[in-house]
Amino acid sequence: MSDYIKTWRKEHAKILGAIIQVIGLDVFSRAGQMKLQELKRALESHLLSEDLNFYPALKKAAETNADLRRELFLFASDMDKITAEVRAFFRKEENDPMSKSIPAEFRRISVMIQSRISREENILMKELEKLT
Repeated sequence: MSDYIKTWRKEHAKILGAIIQVIGLDVFSRAGQMKLQELKRALESHLLSEDLNFYPALKKAAETNADLRRELFLFASDMDKITAEVRAFFRKEENDPMSKSIPAEFRRISVMIQSRISREENILMKELEKLT
């Protein structure tokens, strides 16, 4: 599991780095668009990895830990909202890549993703580390 934790942290760093690069490059530039697509792939891959490796271990531990069970419920609800927002952004960006609202919407979802990563690392990561 410790190898997964290292990989998970690297994935988070890659996602956060891509967000910063998109903002710095300008979401409308060719380089910004390429980095945005890289971010989309990184997010999709990371979410799949979490679903397969991270959350099952925590859910198993939550069977006997009511506090962790409650925390996971809140995180799952939050993740559903974030996922819907991010998917809506990428659909809009795909359908209307030059929309004037794209930069503001990207900044908004970026804040959501950054906040989520911070909370995962400060709360759930500590729970996972207790299991290893």
